[in-house]
Amino acid sequence: MTGWSLNAAELRIPRRSRFAAHRMIVIADPSGRAVRQLNGLASWWDEAAGTWRHKPIGYLPSDRLRGYDSKANPRTYMPINGADAPNWHLAPAIVSGAVRVLAENLTREAAEARLAPALDALRRINALSKGPEGGAGLPYPFLGFGRNSNSFFSTMLHAMDFEEPAFAQSAIVVPGARRLLLPRESFPGLSRESRLSPSGNS
Repeated sequence: MTGWSLNAAELRIPRRSRFAAHRMIVIADPSGRAVRQLNGLASWWDEAAGTWRHKPIGYLPSDRLRGYDSKANPRTYMPINGADAPNWHLAPAIVSGAVRVLAENLTREAAEARLAPALDALRRINALSKGPEGGAGLPYPFLGFGRNSNSFFSTMLHAMDFEEPAFAQSAIVVPGARRLLLPRESFPGLSRESRLSPSGNS
């Protein structure tokens, strides 16, 4: 792999198991190291600190589903199934099928351009209800059974005009997968014919 790449990845719950999965968008630099992620996470407003904080799963009526870019929120970075820790090189995960390449051989500028529609969708999701820092996102479904972090992942893919990839040794429980958090018609300019396959170059 040369250049920057956009990838689909998972955090397995429990780690390295096949029981459940949290899916995410991962950006890798030209060395193949994952350097950035887009995640949808259960969140709560910390009144004392004046900021949103995330937690593994939502269960309170006040919990919200919000989108995070780890570039601005480094603590939202998640372990990547199949990647080499602690530097999170993706090569072994790509070979095993645990990570799927969406677009590769990109310049940094091209990668940012590809991410732009997803980042716009992230901001729109976070503004779906009134709240601090640009909105309160969506009510988080109890214990994640409903439109959740995996729905956020699907919405990011849709915004960037990528198909849902199939992961090797797929998890048994992936609630919220293939559901969108924004209406399909709210993504102008997308057509099924123009979508790239999971291995598509750009």
